[in-house]
Amino acid sequence: MRSPFFIYLSVFLGSLAISLDFASVDLALPSLERNYSLDLVQVQWVINGYVIAFAVLMVTGGRFADAYGRKRIFLIGMAIFGLASLVGGMAWSGGAVIAFRVLQGVGAALMWPAMIGLACAAVGEKNRGFALGLVIGTCSIGNAAGPVVGGALTQWLSWRWVLWINVPMAALAMLITALTVPRDPPAASPPKNDYLGMFILTVGLVALMVVAYQVETWGWFDVKTLGLIGVAVLLLGAFPFVEHRVSEALVPPELMRNREFLSLCVAAMGICQVFFIVLLYFTQYAMKFRGDSPMWAGARVVPFMLSYGVVSYAGGPLYARFGARRLLVWGLVATILAGALLAAGGMDRSGWVFNGSLILLGLGVGAAIPTISTRAIETVGVARASLASGVTFMCQLSGAALLLAITTAFFTYGSHRAFFAEVVRGGLTLSPPQLDTVNTLLAGAKTLHTLVKHPALYSPAVISAVTHAYQSGLQLALWISAALVVIPLLLVLRYVPPLAPKTSATPP
Repeated sequence: MRSPFFIYLSVFLGSLAISLDFASVDLALPSLERNYSLDLVQVQWVINGYVIAFAVLMVTGGRFADAYGRKRIFLIGMAIFGLASLVGGMAWSGGAVIAFRVLQGVGAALMWPAMIGLACAAVGEKNRGFALGLVIGTCSIGNAAGPVVGGALTQWLSWRWVLWINVPMAALAMLITALTVPRDPPAASPPKNDYLGMFILTVGLVALMVVAYQVETWGWFDVKTLGLIGVAVLLLGAFPFVEHRVSEALVPPELMRNREFLSLCVAAMGICQVFFIVLLYFTQYAMKFRGDSPMWAGARVVPFMLSYGVVSYAGGPLYARFGARRLLVWGLVATILAGALLAAGGMDRSGWVFNGSLILLGLGVGAAIPTISTRAIETVGVARASLASGVTFMCQLSGAALLLAITTAFFTYGSHRAFFAEVVRGGLTLSPPQLDTVNTLLAGAKTLHTLVKHPALYSPAVISAVTHAYQSGLQLALWISAALVVIPLLLVLRYVPPLAPKTSATPP
């Protein structure tokens, strides 16, 4: 076997391209909004379209990688990702940008599980934890650098360079992979693809994720929300029954009956929704209410991303020393404590409390996420490494998006309740249009500075009320977010064995 150095390098470049793109495009949204006259809902789909395609096709990408060869699918995925980045940077309209972002998500969905499976199969069981730690740690570095890189490219060059920066990384990763990574061994028999299962899972997840992203705009009881929830429940509920009746199931039934594997998937959902709520709400608060630039707002969460990255890179030795159960319990407990500390302290308390809480959160997430991936692959066997990676990462994105929608509902409730309490306490009188302006501000679409255009609202009393309301909503959302992590903690304590076995197995 060739040295794994080039495989590590390919994995590093693939992880960096995905994570840097994921975290930097946010900074290009204001420019896109101005250039193409997009409204808030339209411009959000530059992000949402990418994430939905990435999440819902992840399992299919993992199945293709295991069936047709990880190297081949990685190269195809990287080619799609790089080409979509190149043409997306040349986009002539907002709709074209969204379309090519969706195509980027398709490429990423093929790349990710193929990359994980390729690394795990090539380096052997001893270095598997290191390989997965490399992927997760690189992603954390890319996520930390993303806001700074995206802000700098948008400010000094153009929003188009936020997409074009992916092209050289994709080309280099493809060249290294094509020339140095060994071919996958040929399959004993032609694969049989479960196209019905792919269709049901894809459409069901798309319906669920569209609800997650649109429910704040539509409302929970809107006919579109209820209709899509019905479609998601019907299709995802039917999925296990369909999988039991095909010879080559997309997700094997024994995998869906494996309680340890399912517990790991729930843990991925729970811990990632805390990750997302911190990155979303704390950076938004810094920009909207404290007047931070995008780069400085991103810098505020760097302690979180760096501690996350450092622990992720050490994932292999930590896993070998302590085992899956201990690392997961430590990571989940640290995440719960950090979420509670952030809820109690907020961004305006002393810097050491805020940064210490972020570092604790990074340690928890960094200990848990690589462990989930490593243990999931051990549980199902390396032959299904890409599929296991696809399922767990799909849960991270789609499950966390759904839980984030729930915590966002609590944020909205808490912020509106606190604002009206401040209005009553201060004896303020606001007209319906003024209330709409405040609601838009609380939703994060505008900054406090926009109140200058509304003289009746631009007063110390209103500014104080809006700021306090946002903080109150964020605190409630963080308490709920931390509480949601208790469920996967209990499942891990119940179903993950104290010591990881030395050999792979697929228990019923």
